[in-house]
Amino acid sequence: MRRALIIPIATLGIATVVSIVTIVGTGQPASRPAPREGQRVRLVERDLDIPAHAAPGDAPVPFRFASGTFAHSLSADGDTGWIQLRGERTDGEEAVGWVVPRYIQTPLTAGPTTTGGDTTLDLDWCPAKGSPDPPANGSLRLATWNVENLHARDGQSTYGSPRPSVTRRALDYQRIRCYVRLIDPDVIAVQEIDGADALGRVVDRDVYDVHVSDRARAPNLNGRQNTGFAYKKGLDVTELPDFAALDVSRGGLRHGTRLSVSYGDERLQLMSVHLKSGCFADTSTGPDCGRLRQQVPVLKEWIDRQSAGPDPFIVLGDFNRRLTEPGDTIWADLDDHQPVNADLTAATEGMSVDCRDNRFATFVDHIVFGARSIRFVDRSTFRQVNFRPADRPFWDRLSDHCPLVIELMAP
Repeated sequence: MRRALIIPIATLGIATVVSIVTIVGTGQPASRPAPREGQRVRLVERDLDIPAHAAPGDAPVPFRFASGTFAHSLSADGDTGWIQLRGERTDGEEAVGWVVPRYIQTPLTAGPTTTGGDTTLDLDWCPAKGSPDPPANGSLRLATWNVENLHARDGQSTYGSPRPSVTRRALDYQRIRCYVRLIDPDVIAVQEIDGADALGRVVDRDVYDVHVSDRARAPNLNGRQNTGFAYKKGLDVTELPDFAALDVSRGGLRHGTRLSVSYGDERLQLMSVHLKSGCFADTSTGPDCGRLRQQVPVLKEWIDRQSAGPDPFIVLGDFNRRLTEPGDTIWADLDDHQPVNADLTAATEGMSVDCRDNRFATFVDHIVFGARSIRFVDRSTFRQVNFRPADRPFWDRLSDHCPLVIELMAP
């Protein structure tokens, strides 16, 4: 039986490594050098991701590394030429496995490149993952982000011709996750998520649990744009049934995703919404406005019911409406000050847009508080998180929306 010779790379000179690394199945010297021990390398981009094996030469594939991501080399097998890596699995978790050398992109450098105009391919700016526990002082950081047609698989478009939606590669999902880490929300409401698998690719699954709308995805319906939440595992959260009544078109519109969160002695009732697009202001006309105006009394009824109940509420998401424009009639319908605790405050009111190149000067994403929840809010913490100028070539693969963030003070 052939025995695998595993040699720590650090103990070899580079010439020795080159001479012993062989192409699998040929026994011939490889044409590429092995990475150094501890060197950061990038895996190639491929649709099927990168097969990882438990040992050099093994046929079974217990998991796959996410293609296009970065990994660290641990050792090289002198008999097969396979490389042991520590890197990111397709489910976002870290793992160790053996790969065939051809899946490691050359040249073997860990520094920045200029491929496609990206000077930060290695994402060195990316923050470390946060803690699964909320802040010890009892504060709570909330965020909302429409992540624009986030599909669960590399290279897949949520919608095809004639207007195909954005497709992403593994590095794009990783970059989105870096922005989530940058925000470090305790709870983030999301929109345009295909499902839990898609959301799980852009948050650290050992930090966050995910809850996504369970509406049916019937063929030819707008069933792949869903609302949802990711929330830190250390929070006391109850996942609640969808608020399906927002789908006034019997399958074509998004549900509200709901959960309750323990906050001091309170239970905050949160809902992530994505209302009908195409009726952004009072000057808009057409059938989209008719659908939006059907949704408004439904949402208002939920707000009134929550106002009469025992818990404070917050509505977060893409309202597809410039609610804070003076005299907006949709906002007037929602915020009619009845009942008393339904007196609403939009965190975006009076705030400046800071998203991409500010093509749109007014918010359509909002975080809306009732009278009992606004008292917890530190208004000075509101911000819109713009994308880094260095990521400009990839803005369209991040999202056409930027996240909103606000913090609740300790109760």
